Amino acid sequence: MRVRLKAVLLLAMLVFSFLTAHAWAEPAPRPLHVRNHFPPHLMLLRPVPDSPVQLPLKHLELSVSADYASVFVDERSEKWRVLMDMEMAVLDLGLRYGITEKLALSLDLPLISMNAGFLDGFLDEYHSAFGFPDYGRSKRPKNEFAYVMQKDGEDLFHTESGGCHLGDASVSAKLSLADESFWEIPVSLSLSYTLKMPTGDKSQGVGSGGFDHGFFLLSQARFSRFTTYLNAGYILLSDPETSGPDLSVRDMLTLFAGAEYRVSNSWTLSAQLDYYTSPFENTGISQLDDDSLGLALGLRCKLSSGMGLEFAFGEDLTHAAPDFTVHARLIYELGR
Repeated sequence: MRVRLKAVLLLAMLVFSFLTAHAWAEPAPRPLHVRNHFPPHLMLLRPVPDSPVQLPLKHLELSVSADYASVFVDERSEKWRVLMDMEMAVLDLGLRYGITEKLALSLDLPLISMNAGFLDGFLDEYHSAFGFPDYGRSKRPKNEFAYVMQKDGEDLFHTESGGCHLGDASVSAKLSLADESFWEIPVSLSLSYTLKMPTGDKSQGVGSGGFDHGFFLLSQARFSRFTTYLNAGYILLSDPETSGPDLSVRDMLTLFAGAEYRVSNSWTLSAQLDYYTSPFENTGISQLDDDSLGLALGLRCKLSSGMGLEFAFGEDLTHAAPDFTVHARLIYELGR
């Protein structure tokens, strides 16, 4: 398994090296496709930054994103016990198709691997060098996997290190309300609906066994080299099925704000904040009860008229997300 993974990563690096040596054309505005991969939230529908701009009629967009994150939590309360000591890789396969000039459909399929990782030594030195708190990480055995979520002394699921597990897939429909040609100002608006389906592995904590529904209002404004985004949403969550005690979750409010600057005809720089309310409450553990707020900084490169790459670094601002996330995504559009 490890040999195959190294071969895939090597091939991806070679492809990237070839493509970036031939970059040209102006990148189309869009936010970075970075989402929160906090392990307890993997079984729930989470917001994904999106642009209101539609895919052209009968155009097909294929994408693959790869995220690598480090997570550490070791907390107890009266009823809850949470221990997360892991590194995690998430591969997200995406497909989007322009049904009409105003409507596009999309499909997202995540593959998730949780493992012991290899960064504990580096992170210990990093925290020591800058005087940052490690929240007890240094007391744990280095590069040893742990994922325990207990309520009233019972495990919610039994997650194992390694392997590649299917997460809950989602399908979305995006309807354009107005674009720049509608009112002759550089502002676009769309409505988006997302349905999360129970395809994930419940025993590994990456599937809920139920359906979630997300409703989002997407907006975008362009000013010369700058593009800004503002999205708001509401997510209806179903209570996850577990192998242990009952688990109740509450609906979430979401808000996203981002901006990008076009540096040249090939490159853009992006900064964005992604917020949503906590699906858990009254657990007594701040990492579960606190709302999620994440910062992502990155860049995008347009490789051709139909291909683009993006890279980003995500930082947790509220401890309800991975300590950090490294993100890369390749997008290819057919039909131009």
